[in-house]
Amino acid sequence: MMEKMMSMMMKPEDMPEMMNMMMDKMFSEMSGEDRIQFMSTMMPKCMDMIFAELDDDSREKVARDFMGRMSDKMEDQL
Repeated sequence: MMEKMMSMMMKPEDMPEMMNMMMDKMFSEMSGEDRIQFMSTMMPKCMDMIFAELDDDSREKVARDFMGRMSDKMEDQL
């Protein structure tokens, strides 16, 4: 189960081409403001679904990995 969750958190460059194409199409049709709203609304919902399927240890590992990736991305902007 843990491997399944971690594979879902792969880096964008590792995602299957089909997923990249779907995300590119969806986001290209949104304004910047819509993208921000989508991420701020959907990200917590997606994370809740992921965490609901994990035990405490796995949940912590996934949360730490995800926070590291998000932190790195945000730091790049500062």
